[in-house]
Amino acid sequence: MYKATLEGDYKTNNKESKIITQVFKYLEENLEFATDTLPLLFDNENVVTRTKAAAHCLALRIHINKAEKVLEDAANDDKNEIFGFNAQMTLKVWHEQGFLKVY
Repeated sequence: MYKATLEGDYKTNNKESKIITQVFKYLEENLEFATDTLPLLFDNENVVTRTKAAAHCLALRIHINKAEKVLEDAANDDKNEIFGFNAQMTLKVWHEQGFLKVY
């Protein structure tokens, strides 16, 4: 998704987004597995991976403090450009609504 976004490849981005939504639906049904695995992605070098994992944690209401920190760090890092803006908007919606919907 990172590369597809930067290259403007919306077809690949949409395809990957569908796969990630399927994974989220699985995690929703297997919350213990989600609780154990999603935090492992918080240190991934790919900003999209980190922020998607953090957003999914917020949507599932698990690891909230750490997920917020991951998103804040991404939002405040100038090298993340559009991905930092996405993290900022995710946090904004989370704070305003008190929940996130993935699909």
